[in-house]
Parts: sequence; C-alpha cells; structure tokens
Amino acid sequence: MVLHSLAVAFQLAQTSAMVPAVAPADSGRLRHSSGRVPPVATAARVARAPRLDGRLDDEAWQAAEAIDGFRQVLPNDGADPTVRTEVRIVYDDQAIYVGARMFDAEPHRIERRLGRRDNTDGDLFTVIFDSYHDHRTGFRFRVNAAGVRGDGITFNDNSFGDEGWDPVWDAEVGVDSLGWTAELRIPFSQLRFASRGADHWGVSFARVVFRTNEFVRWSWAPNTETGFASQFGHLAGISGIPHPRRLEVLPYSVASSRHREGADPANPFDDGSLQSGNAGLDVKYGLTSDLTIDATINPDFGQVEADPAVVNLSAFETFFSERRPFFVEGSNLFRFGGGNVFGAPQLFYSRRIGRSPSRLVSEPGGYSDMPQASTILGAAKLSGRVAGWSVGLLEAVTAREYARLQRSDGSRYSAPVEPLTNYAVLSLRRDLRGGSSGFGILATAVNRDADSLFNFLRSSAYVTGADFFHRFSRNRFSVNGSFAVSTIRGDSVSIIAAQRSSARYFQRPDQDYVSLDSTATSMTGWAASLSAGKVAGNWTYGTDFYAYSPRLEVNDAGFMGQVDRVFYGVRLGRRWLRPGRVFRQASLNASHAQVWNFGGARVGRNAWLGGNGELRNYWRLGFNLNRNFSALSDKTTRGGPMLRSPSSWNINFWGNTDFRRPIALNPWGGYSRSASGAWGWWAGTYVQFRPNGALTLSLSPGFERSHQTAFYVSQGADAGATATYGRRYVFARLDQRTFDLTLRAELALTPRLTLQLVAQPFFGAGDYYGFREFDRPGGFHFIEYGTDNGSTVGFDADANTYTIDPDGPTGARAPFQLYNPDFRFRSLRGNAVLRWEWRAGSTLFVVWTHGRSGF
Repeated sequence: MVLHSLAVAFQLAQTSAMVPAVAPADSGRLRHSSGRVPPVATAARVARAPRLDGRLDDEAWQAAEAIDGFRQVLPNDGADPTVRTEVRIVYDDQAIYVGARMFDAEPHRIERRLGRRDNTDGDLFTVIFDSYHDHRTGFRFRVNAAGVRGDGITFNDNSFGDEGWDPVWDAEVGVDSLGWTAELRIPFSQLRFASRGADHWGVSFARVVFRTNEFVRWSWAPNTETGFASQFGHLAGISGIPHPRRLEVLPYSVASSRHREGADPANPFDDGSLQSGNAGLDVKYGLTSDLTIDATINPDFGQVEADPAVVNLSAFETFFSERRPFFVEGSNLFRFGGGNVFGAPQLFYSRRIGRSPSRLVSEPGGYSDMPQASTILGAAKLSGRVAGWSVGLLEAVTAREYARLQRSDGSRYSAPVEPLTNYAVLSLRRDLRGGSSGFGILATAVNRDADSLFNFLRSSAYVTGADFFHRFSRNRFSVNGSFAVSTIRGDSVSIIAAQRSSARYFQRPDQDYVSLDSTATSMTGWAASLSAGKVAGNWTYGTDFYAYSPRLEVNDAGFMGQVDRVFYGVRLGRRWLRPGRVFRQASLNASHAQVWNFGGARVGRNAWLGGNGELRNYWRLGFNLNRNFSALSDKTTRGGPMLRSPSSWNINFWGNTDFRRPIALNPWGGYSRSASGAWGWWAGTYVQFRPNGALTLSLSPGFERSHQTAFYVSQGADAGATATYGRRYVFARLDQRTFDLTLRAELALTPRLTLQLVAQPFFGAGDYYGFREFDRPGGFHFIEYGTDNGSTVGFDADANTYTIDPDGPTGARAPFQLYNPDFRFRSLRGNAVLRWEWRAGSTLFVVWTHGRSGF
C-alpha cells in the first residue's frame, strides 16, 4: 500500500496565548528550603517601553538595576564564570521586558545556530519566572544568539516539564564588539500571578557559552542538591499590574489532497485520489484572574508527525507518545503523582481520546470505508486556582462513528463502529510549606453509549487517586506515595473480557486467589505506592514499594500493561560532580528488586548496576548491567499455567561525542543471554552533521537480532493435554530481525521560517521453527513436535499451514493445524513540513506525507 498526501494548514492567533494552571502558594519567604538566602533582583517600572531591536540603548534600560553574580553549573560547579553576564528587567502595564548583555571577548566565535522554535542550539540566554512564587513552577523563555526562541513550563520543582506550550512573546538579538545582547518582551497575559497583583516573584537567569560548554546561572545551587524552582532568586519591584485581558482565538483551515498508488478505481469510497477541506477553532479565555478555559472544536492534527513503525509480538499494548498540540499543552496538569511519585499508575493517557474505532466491519465482495480515528466533537480544559487549590478539568466528547459499506449489488449502508463517548478528567493539587510538601487528587470518568452492538466495551469507567510528597531536612530527604481506586461497569461480556485480558488472566487454571465471574457486570480494584530516601548529596539511597491489585483497571482513560503485582526494591547511588583526571562528572547506581503476584508467587527478581560519566573532552559514556534471576511467569502462557522463566542477564552501553562539533555521534548497543540458550543483540547510532548554522542533517540507524528458545505461538483445547489442564500451549524457536532508520534534514531560512524533511524506512522479520508444547506447569519443559512422543509435523506450502500430531498416528490425541506464523513487514514513512510564523501566534503549515507498507 502506498499513500501520499498534501495538506496546507493556516492558523491565526488574536490577542494572547494562555498558560496551563499552576499551583500558587501564599508564601513570601525569602529563604530557600536549603537554608541559603537567595539573591534578590529588582524590576523598574517605566513610562516608555524599550523598543525591541536587540541593542539595549533605550532610556528605559538605564533606569534598571544591573543584575549579575552568575556562577558556573558546568563544567566547574560553583566556580566563577569565564565571561560576564548582566541582566536588567523593566515593565509597564502590558508586559515585562528582559535585557541581557552577554559579554564575550571573542564575539566572532559566538555560535549562532538557526533552527525551529524550541530548537535553541548554540549560545543561549534563558529567563524563568516563578510568577506565582509557589517555589515549584517556572515559565521558561529562552533565545539563542541567532534569534531562535524556545519556551516551556516546568512543574513540581523539576527542570523538565511541558515543552509544548507556545505563548505569544517576542525577542530580538544582536552581536557587537562586546559580545551579544538579547531583548525579550513577555506580555503579562502569558504569565500567571496572584490576584493581589503585588508580591515577590521567583526568577532565574541562565546562559550557555557554546564553544566552552559553559553553563552559568544566577541564584546558583550546588548540583548535589535537589529541586529547581525552589532554588530561584527573588524578583522585587513589580506592583500595580492591571489584570491582563486573556483571550486567544485560533481559527484554522486545512486543504488536503491524498493520492494512493494501487487503489481500486472501482472503489466508490477511495479510487486513489481524495481531496478534502476542514476547519476548526481553538479558543482560550480568562474567566477570572485565576481561571482560564481552553476549548477546541473539530481539532486538526495534520502537521503532527506519524507514529514510528513497530513490530509488537507481545500480549501487551504499545505505548505511543502524545503529539497532538491540544493535549500536549498543559499535560503535566493531568499527570498522577506529578511525575515525582514512584509507582503511581498512569491514570490518564490522552491518546484514548479520538482512538481508532473498536468494532471492525467489512463487506465480502464489496467495499468498505472505515474511519481511522474517532471524531472529537469538542474538548475543553478549565485550569486555574480556587480557594488555594490548583484546579484542572478536561472534558472531551467523541462522536458515534460509522463505517460506509457497499454490497456487491451496489447498494450502500452504514454500520456503527464506535459509540458516542464522554471523557472527563479532574485534577486538584495543593502545595504546603512553601512547595516542599503537597498532595493531589486526580479523577477520570469515561461514559459510553454502549448498546448491544458494543457490549464488549465498558459502559462506564471511573478512577480516583490521591498522592502526596514531603521533603524534609532541608530537602535532603523525601517521602512520597499514592493510592488509587478503579471501578468499571458494563455488560457481562465486557467484564469477562477485562478479567481475561493480558493484564490479569483470571482464567489461569493453577491459581486459587482470583476467579473468573461470568455473571459480573462490574469490577473494582486499587493501587498503592510508597517511596522514601535520601535525594540530595553525593550519596543517595532509598526504598520503593507499590502494589496493583488483580482487579485494577485504568485503561479506559489511562495506560497500564500489568496488574496483580507487588513490588519492593532498594537503591543506592554515588555521584562525583567535581572534575577529575578522567571524568568531569560521573555517577554509579545500583538496585535490587523483587516482584510477586497476589497469590504469593515470585514473578521477578533482579539486580541492576548502571553508570555514566562525562570525559574531559566532553564525550559521554554509559552502561547498565542487569541480572534477572529465575522466577515464575504468570503471563508467558497467556492465560495458561505458570512457566518458570530461566535466569538471564543483559548489558547495555551508549556514548556520545561532543555535540558542539559539526559531526557528532551517539552510538549504542547491547547483548542479552538466557540460561535457556536464548540470546539477543542490538546496535545503532545517531549521526548529526551541521555544515553551517542553518542546516542540520541526521541519520539514525538501528538493528536488532534475537533468538528465542520458547516463544508463545498459540493455544487450544486438547483433552489429551492432562498435565496442562486440558489445553495445549504451543511455543516455538523464533529468530527475529528488525532494522529501522530515521533520516532527517532541517533547514532554517530564518528563525521563523523552517523546512523539515523526514524519512523512516523500517523492516522486521520473524522465522518460527522447532514447534513444541509446554508440558509441565511451574517448569521450563517442552515436548518437541516431530521428535518426542512419536509426534509428527507436516507443512502444506499452498495453504501455508502446519499439521501437527502431538503423539503420532497411533496416539489418542487428535492432530491440529497451525497457520505459519513467519512474517516479513516493511514500511516507509516520510513527511515534509514547511512552517512559517509570520507573526507571533500566526502560522502557516504546508505538509506533505508519504507512506507505504507491506506484510
């Protein structure tokens, strides 16, 4: 199958972008939780705003305080910088302005690299405002010496966060004999701050000197300490800000043309050439000073890259990252545990909204047109602060979907393939003790109009969870935990499917602690976690626990592969952050963990050792070594009796050269071996070539080869298989090979006009042979077909089918047939995206996509 498409998308923003909700704290303290007194900067109000031209010669800047006192974070933590940085801040009623002078004795060596928005490589300046002063949240704005902007929001006192946030702001840069300069204009409408309008803010400034790999920061804190926003300095002097008008209207239109090679010209639904048009609208509006609503009607995701090709032979779902802008922006609001609580299940997985239809229909001898995704009729997010709580609410409705079909006589009809569904998510969070402690609640609800055609789907699914964290002893120690409860309801068909799913396998014949209830119309389960340890200093250690009950089910709105698990582990880490003779910095970590199911069977035990470090020449090296001890497996037979997994080990290694160079490499590889004789190896690399500051070429090939001695193939009723409870479980040796490659070219014509080309060929193959039958529960023993017990194996090449007699012509067991499971899969995906942001918030996309695959 070969598919081409071309789409042109137009977006226009009016007024200003909104930001997701964050949790302000009523705290004016001027001391870090570590005990250090942070530096304080002062902003000056000006009657006339500076003109944004990157020159810093406006009168407004002369009235502002010069902010300096930067210290190195890398390469020499705490040392004085080799270059000086000076920042000034002024504001008026509409915006806050940041002017930065990056002194450099060699301005001709300043690295000015063009790229797409958020791809801010080269010499760089960053300002981060904790405008709510909650000591946990930062609104990040950065610009490099070429004028490329980047932005994001950090949450939960972490340096990482939501990079999908694209506020409307501007920046200009300049290079002169003293170094380079940056001027930033950030409207107050892009920030959140307390309704009282006057307070200290948290603030941090950072600079990257590219050629020396030097990272310097104002309000420095040692790398051995934990926290991010809690280490910011303070910004004084801002008062009397009128509450900004918060409104963004983002209409868009899309025109597309799709061409598919090899299409049937008689197909009334797709003769190989389709043209279409679409339109939609996003609206963001500040209901009050602390509450904002985000709404979308008929959202379009035409410019989003496709998911990578994979071959999944397991019983578990493949996880794909969210790429759709509406759901990416502010996603941290709906993350249970905030990403900080160990063992907290993923209660919300936004890709459930708009998923592929679940009921497949076709018309033999005719034609069918199946929708590829459920239409999102509308979605909205409410975010803000109410009575001291940070609040997030998401609501989305997907349509009842129909497939169009044409019979062989030419008559047409429609068939439902997905019911009308409502998704709701509520997040509540409260921070205490200036952000060093807090707790949160996350609840999800899914309701479907599941009539008799969709009795295999749950009619409703509800999950509620609470989490907490607490840091003490000046943030050196932490404890966190979570608890969640799930309930699903529906026709007994849907509840039976949940009980028999790969997450739990209630039908397992060799257990007595759960049972499959064929009359049940609901199921309730729970999850709990607790973690404690030392998180700061050169030595770190801790212990972790979680339990997922057998009846826990969160996959209607969340994502979870396995339940019926109790985990306990311990960990120890050592890091060296001062440069030595070989390494600039390094770390070594070790852990030991065990896992049981709720029947008391130990289903996992492993020891792990890993380390990484940066060499003096700025290359990095890393490895991890994992030892899995023999344990029982309650998943391998896919609902059958437990099998003993042989002990195994694997090693992984990786490295990267200095990415400041025109050519950089990131090789990786690994090897695994099992006591059963199974083995695997994998290798690949990432190669980047930057011939100049505007063009980036990259190549990322990867290859994997593996041999399995007993890989699951199928199962079936067999009265003669008495040792395995009247069912046979067929396994085989499997030789598998995969090759994937990503080719990428990015050309930045200006900081606002870029072209990206991507191609992704993929190949996967699997050869099954040596078919065998599992014959002893609790062990790793098999009957080899064609060798043991007089068994025979025949193959019909025309039908591509094996005929297997498990005990030969004279035996009592009946022969059975097995379709040849060998496979070859090939695909090629590619796209080209031209992106032009001709004014802040208004963007034109031209997207071409190509895809072909064969199986």
